[in-house]
Amino acid sequence: MELSEENKKTLLLSVHKAIEEYAGHTANHLFHSRTNKFINYPSNGGLTEEEKVALGQIKENEVLKSAFRKVIASNTADVFFDFFNILDGTADPETGKWSEVLLIDKPEDFDDHQEFLHDSFYETYWDWKEKRKNKNWSLDLNEGE
Repeated sequence: MELSEENKKTLLLSVHKAIEEYAGHTANHLFHSRTNKFINYPSNGGLTEEEKVALGQIKENEVLKSAFRKVIASNTADVFFDFFNILDGTADPETGKWSEVLLIDKPEDFDDHQEFLHDSFYETYWDWKEKRKNKNWSLDLNEGE
């Protein structure tokens, strides 16, 4: 069994829709100086006061809002493109063991009582941070830890 054309198209169109919506929402939050509304990764992430002041320059600046929306959308699309390459087997993850996977249509007799990827996504940031130790790069507010 493989992923049907209908499911593939629906999935990809949903990703494009989400990219557009999230980029727009984030740009709008920046435009209205609502910087506490869009940082949810990692769980203890956020902006320093210096970063908030710098982003405040976007407030009510339509050109910067448009530019940020495009940058956010392009970056998000790049992440999805890399993710799809891994799913397609045309690229391998650079960390961990990998045996490739298949994205298929869900069988009617599928057991829904399992852990899903989205259930583990945010919590695995800490595993990623551990792998990145001493690389002088962090998204969370505990950079010194």
